Formats: sequence, C-alpha cells, structure tokens
Amino acid sequence: MLWDEVRKCNHEPGLVVDPACGAGALLLPPLLGLVRESANPALTLTTVGEEISGTDTDEVGVWLGNAILAAELLPLWARLPEERRGHLPQLLRVDDGLAATNDHPRVIVMNPPYGRVRLTPRDRARWQESLYGHANRYGLFLHAAIARVAPGGLVAAIIPTSFLGGAYYQRLRDFIAREAPLERLTFVDERAGVFVGGVLQETCLAIFRKNGRPAAVACSHLSVNGSVKLTKLPRAPRPPTGTLPWLLPRHPDDRRLVRVARGLRARLSDYGWKASTGPLVWNRHKPQIHASFRKGRLPILWAADIDAGVVARDSARDHQRWIALRPQDEFMKLSAPAILVQRTTAPEQPRRLIAARLETETLVDDWSGAVVVENHVNVLRCSDPESALTAELLEQLLHTPTLDRLYRCLTGTVAVSAYELEALPLPPPQVLREWARLARDELTTAVASYYADAAS
Repeated sequence: MLWDEVRKCNHEPGLVVDPACGAGALLLPPLLGLVRESANPALTLTTVGEEISGTDTDEVGVWLGNAILAAELLPLWARLPEERRGHLPQLLRVDDGLAATNDHPRVIVMNPPYGRVRLTPRDRARWQESLYGHANRYGLFLHAAIARVAPGGLVAAIIPTSFLGGAYYQRLRDFIAREAPLERLTFVDERAGVFVGGVLQETCLAIFRKNGRPAAVACSHLSVNGSVKLTKLPRAPRPPTGTLPWLLPRHPDDRRLVRVARGLRARLSDYGWKASTGPLVWNRHKPQIHASFRKGRLPILWAADIDAGVVARDSARDHQRWIALRPQDEFMKLSAPAILVQRTTAPEQPRRLIAARLETETLVDDWSGAVVVENHVNVLRCSDPESALTAELLEQLLHTPTLDRLYRCLTGTVAVSAYELEALPLPPPQVLREWARLARDELTTAVASYYADAAS
C-alpha cells in the first residue's frame, strides 16, 4: 500500500532508500518493479545498488534482508550465462539511519521506530527546529528524511497519527508544512495482522514532498482486517504553516465540516477559557490517598466520576477517594466551577468528548466545597464573566455530535488533550449568543447546520 501511494505521485526515477529497513520489507515492491522492467539483467544487477538501499542498526535484520532481497534478483541472475554469474549484490547495510549522509534519494520509504527517547544536548540542538518537549524517534526520522531527500523527492512513511495534532509535535508540523508539505494521507484503522509487538498507536501512511507546491491533500481510510478495504475521503486543504493541529477529514461526510472549521478564527482562549490537565498524578501521592474522610482531606475527582454529562462519585473509586494535601500541594485544589472532560478514551467508544459541568452547588453539596482532579481529566475554566461562551453553552456544545466529529478531525490519538481542546475552531460571538438562547435539541440542529453551511 505504501509503495502504491508513492506510485500515485509524480516523481523522478532514482534511488529509493529505507533508513530503518529492518529486513527490507518496504524495499521489496520497488525492487520487484525493477526486476519486472529489466531489459538488461547484467546492467540491472550491476546498478541495482544505485536504485535500492537500506540501513538498520539490527545486524540480524540486515543479514536476513540481504538474503530476501537477493532472492528476488535470482530471476535476473538466472538469465545470465553461467560464466557471467557473480555474487548477488547486498543492498542493505548496518548503519544508523539518523546519521548525516551526502546522498539525496528521490524517495525515502520507512516504518521508523516509535517511542520517546532521551536526547543529549548535542542531539537536541541538531533537531531543535522540529522539537517541542519530549522527543519521539519517529519524529526524528521524519525530520532526517526530509532533510536528506532530494528537492522534489518524496518521503513515504508508516507513522503514528499523533503528529497531526499533539502538542509535542507542533514544531514538527510547522517544519513539515514549510519544508515538505503533506501530499497524501491514508488512515489505517482496523489492522489485524499488520504489526507485530502490540503497536497501540493509531497509524497512517503519509506521503510528503520536499519543496512541494501548495495543493490539497488526498485522504483515504484503510482497513486491514482479514481483507484490505480502502475508502476515499474528501480532499483536504493543504495544512498551513504554524503550530496548530491539522484539520483533516476522517469520514467521507467531513468535507464541509473541515472546510467551514478551517475558516473559523476563534478558539477557547478568545472567550476567556483555558484548558488544563488535572494536577493529581495519583501514584506520586500514594501515602496521601485514603479510603475514608478525615478533617483536612479533600475528595479526589476521577475520570470515572464523569458519566452521561453528570459529575457523580463512582463507587469503584471509593477506596481512593480522599487525599490529604500538604502545603506545597494546595495548587491542586479546585474550588470554583469548571467543565470537566475525560482525557482517556478508547477507539471503539462512540464519542471522544465526554464532558460534564461541575457547578458551585454540586461542589458544595456533593464534594465538600473543593476537589482534587486526577490527571486523566481535563479542567476547563473561564476567567471572563461576560464571555459569549458561557459554561452552560460550552458544555452543551461539547455534547453535540458535530463538535465531537470536529475534534476527531484535528486529533491524532484517542486521548483528549487540553492542547487540542484549546484548538477547536469556534464561531464568532454573535453566533454563540444566538445559540445560548436555544434549547438543547435546537442547539444540536443549529450547530450541525452552521458547520455544514457556513462556508457555502
């Protein structure tokens, strides 16, 4: 599928490289194409190293890959007279795919390693243009590939979708948009039998073109679950430069939603709202957490306490319900109204946005006047008492199918982050004031109509 996506792009012939090749699986399709099209076996066997190359730090993988790729060259080798049959070329070598090189391949294909990595100050300086906070290996490989590939060349990668919206990837998005715009994107949904080793991240096939011209992104959706099913999605506007999450369709019906949202400039912060992560990381405060109330202890509010738009104590959490705060922990106390949104969701859940309003009366009557929010909950608070986006309206908006759909179009993970909540595109104040006068059912209809028709 990855090589098929490359072939759909106009690119000049030349060297194809995989900098994290493993046993060379991603290089098989271009190599097989060379073998099929070869009119001169001797020349192809002599020059194939100038067409196909790969590196990996895994010596066993490279050894195995050289055997596999060489086996695919046997048909050409067999067409030569016996006296002209030499050793088959080794196309892979043991090396660091992040090392600087002087070659400029026309295409880089890769399924790089995923996961956080601790960088030395020297390495952090090298990647600073695309780094923000924690470094992920696949982000480093993406940066290195874009720097390495020839102008006009393609970088084709199987990578997590987290780079599309996460806070840690904001500089990487800006770097990509400036240096190698996204050209094609295929979301990989159900993927039974695709990965070994329990890869949990949502993944995609992404094609970037170095120095590419502004153009819409061809989007699609791939399901690999016993059989391969490819569904075309609406083309998306080219992601802009800057650090905001990228709005891309996830469903065939998302065309207008994405187009309208791209034209909206307001965000939560424009209406006085700020989103933050609950401050309590419970396993760092185990000695302070208790099952029963005593004077000086505050109740802990868990993600499980948010259900069906209501904040109510889940009995399954009662054994960890109370915490004794130390003086240095006072910042964790929440004693003002807020909107709470679960941070962790599952792929099979029908909704990403699961929210509830914590009102003053609820705080006083049910939660002893203050709570400590655990870090699997986002806390949304407003500093503007005259905001056009009232707490009641924001809560109702988060419950609408349209806002849930919109959130899915700008996130790359099943987690719901404060960063991405703050990036939700919202209408201007006059629209919000009109919505605030509507009943819940009327609001749901009005929101769906607005995000479908505002750009037409």
